[in-house]
Amino acid sequence: MELMSTNAKGKNIRGRKLLIYGTCVDETPNFLENFADYTHLSFCPERVHINMAFYKLVAMFSVAKEAVILTKDGSPHCVQLHYIAQEVLKYSERKIPLRHYVISDGKLVEIEPEDIKLSRYLSKIRKLRLSELGSHR
Repeated sequence: MELMSTNAKGKNIRGRKLLIYGTCVDETPNFLENFADYTHLSFCPERVHINMAFYKLVAMFSVAKEAVILTKDGSPHCVQLHYIAQEVLKYSERKIPLRHYVISDGKLVEIEPEDIKLSRYLSKIRKLRLSELGSHR
């Protein structure tokens, strides 16, 4: 199902586990099989502005059981799905379990929420990288 055309509090969402994934994941559908018991919702931030998904997720997270975000690693568009899901959860009264995954080099890799938050701050990444380079000299 497509995220934006799904009833935000419908029977496929209410009390269910949600897999929200970038549409480019459809090119490697075997990864979707890992989430067979989830309601699959695709979204493409290149077609629809990410703010539209934000408001849809606010409603969905208020009735869902849990959520997983899945994208291909390195996509400058799809990484936004991870960002907005965390923002929605941050401001939600109801906290549901939220996990993040990327497909990298043919493997499913779980990403910690702290890493997603850090990736938003380029100056902090630079400081970490510079301190790491200094310790290897």
